[in-house]
Amino acid sequence: MKIVKRLVPIYIIMVYCIAVLSGCSVPGNYEGKDLVDRAKKLHTELEAAHITITDEISGVVVQEITYRFAGDVMQYMYIGRDAETGEEYYEFNNGTELDTWRTGDTAWSFVAKGSEGYYNYSRAKRHYFADGELLLNDYASAVKTAKIRSEVGEAKRVIVSYDDSKISQNEQMTGVTDYCQEYLLSVHREGVCSGLTVSYFLNGKEQRFMIAVQECDLSVPIERAKPPALTEYTQ
Repeated sequence: MKIVKRLVPIYIIMVYCIAVLSGCSVPGNYEGKDLVDRAKKLHTELEAAHITITDEISGVVVQEITYRFAGDVMQYMYIGRDAETGEEYYEFNNGTELDTWRTGDTAWSFVAKGSEGYYNYSRAKRHYFADGELLLNDYASAVKTAKIRSEVGEAKRVIVSYDDSKISQNEQMTGVTDYCQEYLLSVHREGVCSGLTVSYFLNGKEQRFMIAVQECDLSVPIERAKPPALTEYTQ
């Protein structure tokens, strides 16, 4: 999860839910849990996708990634943005080199495969965005209400809200209330998640993030994006 850790505090509460609540979860059931579990499995099986995480309060796309698997290797182009400062971080990996750029840099940084500082991801060592973990752990014992709603085009929406008192038992979730997850499950591929909205209040301030998942053509190569500050450069 190297990329996610670079972007604190962006998406911070969602990361806490994965790291903290997954360790506290106990067996449980609620309406739509079978659909959510299947969506996580299907997400892990995606061969190529474009994923965006949008801060719906500011309207800023705070994280986005395009990836595909070439054999066992995950190739990807990632961009992270801080909605408050406007700083950006770019990361490109084609399986043989790791290129990075962040706001303030005048050129890309390169690390070749086999050199110190190089890392990549594979099917066995999955990147966070290419794993069902992206869709969060449901922490079934803290669920307050859950319902399934039919959407246009035969899609289904699973809406899960959590009990404030149980969520607040975790130190990292102090100040979080009205935590809710809404999964939009497409009829394509028998229930793959095409969108997940996570909303909550942090110390009384509304927070709302939207994860959108779009499957891509596996045959299309991953290209390195050009940071705004480097548009005059050819490298």
